Amino acid sequence: MRQPQNAKRGRGRGRRGNGNSNAQPHAPNRNTSYESNGPDVKLRGNAQQLNEKYLALAHDAAAAGERITAEAYTQFSDHYFRLHQAAVDAAEERKAQHAAQTADRQPDRQPRQDAQPQPEDAPQPEAPAEDAAAEVVDLTPAKLSKIVQEEQDTASAS
Repeated sequence: MRQPQNAKRGRGRGRRGNGNSNAQPHAPNRNTSYESNGPDVKLRGNAQQLNEKYLALAHDAAAAGERITAEAYTQFSDHYFRLHQAAVDAAEERKAQHAAQTADRQPDRQPRQDAQPQPEDAPQPEAPAEDAAAEVVDLTPAKLSKIVQEEQDTASAS
């Protein structure tokens, strides 16, 4: 028996296997929904949501004294954190490419001639002080688990 012509057509969304040499490589999307089979639970959501859920589970497991389970949840959280960061980086790169393309298309604009210069004694907007800048904290899931465990140890010792 003869098969129909479209029998080999790919199923589902996002298939790019048509031999197009100009096809761009797959860039992750922030809204992609994942279904995760964790150590004890099955979770659904986008990468950021799964990261937050696994961090909460890791915190709860560490609070219950289950260090191994907490580490497993922390590793799952780290995986989804990396997926989310890849999606954010790809979105920023697309945004920068789009901005560069639109800047190339638009002619150079001249500043308005009717704009009035500010007098020298006019109050200038204050720049934020460098010491008032937000502190950047490097919290990997492993470090977070360690901090939570140390807090619990000091709380139980009191």
